[in-house]
Amino acid sequence: MQSHALMFWSRSLLPLEHEFVLRHFGHSLQSLQPRIRLYLRRLGDTRRALSMNGGRIYLPRSFFEAGQPERVLKLDHPAVAGVFAHELLHQWQRLQGVAVTRKALLLHAKAICLRSDPYTYCVSDDGVAMLEIFRAASVEQQGQMWEDYVRAVVAGGSLPGM
Repeated sequence: MQSHALMFWSRSLLPLEHEFVLRHFGHSLQSLQPRIRLYLRRLGDTRRALSMNGGRIYLPRSFFEAGQPERVLKLDHPAVAGVFAHELLHQWQRLQGVAVTRKALLLHAKAICLRSDPYTYCVSDDGVAMLEIFRAASVEQQGQMWEDYVRAVVAGGSLPGM
């Protein structure tokens, strides 16, 4: 089994992961869902997730049951569920015609130069105001908003205004 894990390249979503996508995104990712592939993050900061064009999502080993990428994601863990939702939101943004990778690279370069956080966003208890904040937000802020929302839901809570 260990040698198989070392050879892991990518896989499609497992049934529990499909259910998660449907629960948190409805049918908005339906056209992409058959092409979504999960990869083990092996380059760069392997503790962080990464989303690329074409439904490719790179995740840390710790996100998979028993650290084995051929097994299901730990979607009952709020942090794992939130980060997975964040990366799925980037896939949704791409379906809307947003150049996510280019915009995210610029945001991260700017954040390094200005020592700022590209994920920080304003919060409102008012749902209408929160929707406007979401619409005006950067790709990373939108991803963070959705991540925070899904984390709260999986943890059994909620966020005001969302």
